[in-house]
Amino acid sequence: MEIARVLVIALVVVFVLVRRFGGRPVKDRDRLWVLPAVLMVIGVAEGGLVAPAHPVLSVMLLAAEIAVAFGIGLLMGRAMTLWREPDGTLWAKGNNMVLALFGLSLATRAGLALLGHTAGVPVRNGALLLTLAGWILAQGLALAARSRRIPAAA
Repeated sequence: MEIARVLVIALVVVFVLVRRFGGRPVKDRDRLWVLPAVLMVIGVAEGGLVAPAHPVLSVMLLAAEIAVAFGIGLLMGRAMTLWREPDGTLWAKGNNMVLALFGLSLATRAGLALLGHTAGVPVRNGALLLTLAGWILAQGLALAARSRRIPAAA
């Protein structure tokens, strides 16, 4: 069952990356919370967010993971290239800065997971899904804020 969970998480990451680096229309701002909400529900349902042997440390690590993911997600949303097509459709696409920030995101997640592991806090799939949800939500919020400043097509 563990391999199935890892595969689902990997598929979500691949899905998000393909959407970020291939040009895509910016969807309705009212829907930007849907995927993060689904990931949060699944992450909480996974359980094990708090390690019984180290409850305070595991909560602190989870909070740090979510905060860092949210912050990097905001930066990624601000770094994406935005443009409006002649028909008025707003598009977004990742660029080299987004790729660098994605690498930073992976490195910080790995670093926090290693820190937790050395302290006896196991890596938890639910925590990964919560941080992924924060990362995606932050990108969506940043894109939504930026999209308001892109003038409508004439």
